[in-house]
Amino acid sequence: MWKKTADNLLMLLLCLCSMFLFQSGKVNAAMTEEAENYEVGEIYEGRIIDQGDKRYFRFTVSEKSHVTLYLTCRKGICKGRIFDELGKEAMRGEDLIFDRNIFAGRSSAQLSRTFPSGTYYLELGNEGKWKWQECRFSFRIQAEKEIKLSKGILRSLDSFEAGQLTVKCEPEENAIGYRIQYSMDEQLQKDVKTMDSSETVNTIKNLKKGQRYYVKVCPYTVYDDGTYVYGESSYVKSAVIDRK
Repeated sequence: MWKKTADNLLMLLLCLCSMFLFQSGKVNAAMTEEAENYEVGEIYEGRIIDQGDKRYFRFTVSEKSHVTLYLTCRKGICKGRIFDELGKEAMRGEDLIFDRNIFAGRSSAQLSRTFPSGTYYLELGNEGKWKWQECRFSFRIQAEKEIKLSKGILRSLDSFEAGQLTVKCEPEENAIGYRIQYSMDEQLQKDVKTMDSSETVNTIKNLKKGQRYYVKVCPYTVYDDGTYVYGESSYVKSAVIDRK
């Protein structure tokens, strides 16, 4: 009896797996057959006539990249998401948050993710309330080579004048600036202050005379979409502030 029940459960499980794989195959087939070729960086404008309909666009990322989707709906309601060539969702539709401008009659969204090299499919859907409601859209996909920054290097800390501390850090080739964090707390967890600078040599002022300060630095840069990238923070160094 138990063996028969186990066999029946196994058969049911195999059927469910087959249905799932079949459905995934249908989705992948729809994307590959209906997809229009899209060149990364171009602005594309189009429309989806009926509610519930979808359009697909195929694009390629040549190397591991920071990929940003800019999507605007000027009429109706649209949704977007990106799949990889295996049908796995690489950019989820629910993460695409639209900023709606009722007076201008449009809504816009922007979302970034890191993609490995490969072929991807953008799916756009008409999410209107009525069957006949048309959706007009425009989108642009931007891909920037992933930026990796090295660990920050704090070269020296010197207090040459009363209440001041000069911080020198090692230049990082891909950085546009350096984040300096300092505190009188050895663990750099309490009362931490932050200073951002494009220079590798900076002077922190208005510090408490005769007190020991702990400092760490890290390089940073920014992608074109405004996303910041930070390197690993340096080892912590300390110095006592001059009293004179």
